Amino acid sequence: MKEISLVTAFYNIGREHFKAIPRTNDTYMNNFKFWCRLKNNLVVYTDSHHAEIIHNIREGYGLADKTTIVKIDKIDEIEPEIFKRMHAINENNWFEDFRILPNATSNIPDYSYLMMLKNWFLKDAVEKKIVSDTVAWIDFGFNHGGDLYTVPEEFDFCWKYDFSNKIHLFYYGELDKKPVFEIVRRLCDCFMGCLYILPDYYCNELWELTRMSMMELNDMGLYDDDQLLLLMAYRKRPDIFEVHKSKWFMPLKEYGGSHLTIKVNKELKGIKYTVSKLSSSLDIKKKALKNSYITYKNLTSKW
Repeated sequence: MKEISLVTAFYNIGREHFKAIPRTNDTYMNNFKFWCRLKNNLVVYTDSHHAEIIHNIREGYGLADKTTIVKIDKIDEIEPEIFKRMHAINENNWFEDFRILPNATSNIPDYSYLMMLKNWFLKDAVEKKIVSDTVAWIDFGFNHGGDLYTVPEEFDFCWKYDFSNKIHLFYYGELDKKPVFEIVRRLCDCFMGCLYILPDYYCNELWELTRMSMMELNDMGLYDDDQLLLLMAYRKRPDIFEVHKSKWFMPLKEYGGSHLTIKVNKELKGIKYTVSKLSSSLDIKKKALKNSYITYKNLTSKW
């Protein structure tokens, strides 16, 4: 069985002040403590302020020698033009008017920009030769401190699995076939961004595919987070992907972590609310009606 190298990242982008799903730094650190007992090699991208905190958490589990902290303080300088374009799109009001949920987390440019960088971090870790062979992205807040897995001590193992030589993505529900602009408007998701696995030699290609996808969205005056970018990448090169139906956070148990205890009858959903899953909700109907009125006003206004 192949040992899997893990890559993650933590940056404080002010999420404690987000209207949709706010989380504090302490919440993220506690979520990290829950799963980071994994004995795999772990690469963490973060800033200088949080590097020592994260290192000490892993050291507390006796895993300092299997931990690499990569400090980058100014992530806006990784793709500065994309960063600037996303902020410009956010400032002209048309983007949020187009989206059915004006307070969605992925409406915030700093958040969606950071989500795009997941694949840059993977690519960079391979280029720096910190990781090799089979590599996985895992969210810093994976499992949200107990949303699915209930026993943190059970993460005290080395995750191994013989994945095929493709990019492995996991989706819930059905694979989305709607046009991209409609997915952006409805905030629909199918692919999970919390965990995916790939061979080291595909990390650069995945970054280029998702980077290109964000640029295409920007050209249309739009942007979104990693889940749509992964779907767009998959549509571009389905031949290099292998997709699996699963539930939120479940792939770890289904592919190598069968001993992990989970909550019984837990209905797990994606991070973003979607029109398709909440179509019977009065609240979402009100939001759809409001969005329709905004669209009507924009369509009938003078240009």
